[in-house]
Amino acid sequence: MRYALYVLSIVFWGGLVSVSLAQPVVPDEVHEAAELLEFPDTTEIFLLAAFGDSNAATPSLTDVLMLAAVDRATGYVALLHIPRDLWVNVPGFGMDKINTAYYNGETHDVEGGGIETLRQTLIYNFGLDFDHYAFMDFTGFLGVIDQIGGIRIAVDCIIQDWKLIERNADKSVAENYEMYTLPIGVHTLDADTALWYVRSRNTSSDLDRGRRQQDVLRAIWRSVRAGNLLEDLPALWDATSRHVITDLTLGDALGYVPLASTIDPDRIEQYRFRMGTHISNALSPAPTFSSILRPDWTAIADLMGDFVTPPTENQAALRGLRIQVINAGGINGMATVAADRLAQEGFSAEIITESTHQREFTAIYDYTGQDKGSPIPTFQRLFRTTADGVIIEPDPNREVDYKIYVGSSYSYWACTRNVIQPKWPPDPTAVPGEG
Repeated sequence: MRYALYVLSIVFWGGLVSVSLAQPVVPDEVHEAAELLEFPDTTEIFLLAAFGDSNAATPSLTDVLMLAAVDRATGYVALLHIPRDLWVNVPGFGMDKINTAYYNGETHDVEGGGIETLRQTLIYNFGLDFDHYAFMDFTGFLGVIDQIGGIRIAVDCIIQDWKLIERNADKSVAENYEMYTLPIGVHTLDADTALWYVRSRNTSSDLDRGRRQQDVLRAIWRSVRAGNLLEDLPALWDATSRHVITDLTLGDALGYVPLASTIDPDRIEQYRFRMGTHISNALSPAPTFSSILRPDWTAIADLMGDFVTPPTENQAALRGLRIQVINAGGINGMATVAADRLAQEGFSAEIITESTHQREFTAIYDYTGQDKGSPIPTFQRLFRTTADGVIIEPDPNREVDYKIYVGSSYSYWACTRNVIQPKWPPDPTAVPGEG
C-alpha cells in the first residue's frame, strides 16, 4: 500500500512538473537596453511603490510598482502598473523579477542603495527615469486610509478571499481569517478592507490586482479632494511620514498643491501590461524554473510611449464626448459602476436621473450617427450589449452624444475582466491565507 502511494505521488508531482515545464523557459541572457523615451519637458514622472511586509525600514521585495506621469502644461495624468514578476535586467545583478531590484540594491553594497538600483533598472529596461519617488509599507497605507476616513469604490467584479478578522491578529493563525466577499456595486471601504482589496488575488491575478491598485489610488484622490484634505496636508504628512521613504519634503509637497487641486480623479488615464500583448507566461532559466512574465519589448516600448505622451486630438475628442448614464435597472449603484468603468476606458460620463421604464438589458442610444471612430463597439463590449441594444437616432441639435440606460442584468454581467466570479457561500474546506 505504501509503495502504491509512493508511485502515485511520483506520477502526481511528475505531472505537475511536466505541466509547469510546458511553459517556455526564457534564455539565460541579457537583452539590449531600451532607448531613452522622449516626452515634453513639462511632464514629471513619479515612482510609487509599496513593500511586501509591514516595515518600510526593512529591505523587502516591492509588492507594488506604479509610475505616474503628470504634465503641468495640459493637466494630463496617467498611471502605469508594472507587474512584479516581469523578467528584466537588474543592472549589476543580471536577469531577475523586477520586484527584486530594490531589495538587491539595499542588501548589497550598491551606491545609492535600492532606490538607485531600481532607477537604473527602469532606465535600462524602459528608457525612463523618475523625478521623485515614494515608498510606503502597509502600515503607512492603513494610516492614509484612516486619515481620510475610508474610500468609496465601484466594484465591477466580485472579489472573494480570506481576510484577517482584525488588523493586529496573528497572520500565521488560520482561525484569524474569515472568507470575505465584496460584491458588484458601490462600497465604502475602511483601511483594513482597502488593504485586503489591493492585495487579494485568490480569484484573480497580479495583473488584475494592479488594476485594483490603480482604482484605489483614484479613490484616495477622490476622497482627498472631496474632503478638502489638501488644505490640511501637514497633518496628513505627519500621520504617514514615518512609514514612507521619499525624496520629497513637506515643502516640496506643498508646492504641488495648486497643480494637484486641478486633477480630476475620473480623468486619470490607466495603463497596464496586457497578457498576450506586452507579456506572456514563462519560466525562468534553470535551476529555479520559477513562474515569470516574459516581456515583449517592442510592445512595451509602444506602451511606455503612450504612457508619457499627453493625449492626441483624437484621444482628447473621446474625452470630450458627452455621455450620460441612467440607472434603468432599479439596482442601487449600477450607474456609478458603469460610469467608473467608462472612466477606466478614457470616457467621461455624467450620471443623471431620468424618468424611464425599467429595463432588464442595457440600451445604448447614439445621437451622433457617426460610424468612423465610433465608441459604440467599446460600449457594447463593456456592457455586454448586442446590436439590438444599440439605438441610433442622429440629432444635429443634440445636447448629449450618447445615453446609456443600465439594465438590471448588468449586475450579473458587469465583470468583463479575467477574474473568476466566485460562488457563494464559499467552500468551508478551503485553506485560508493572504496572497
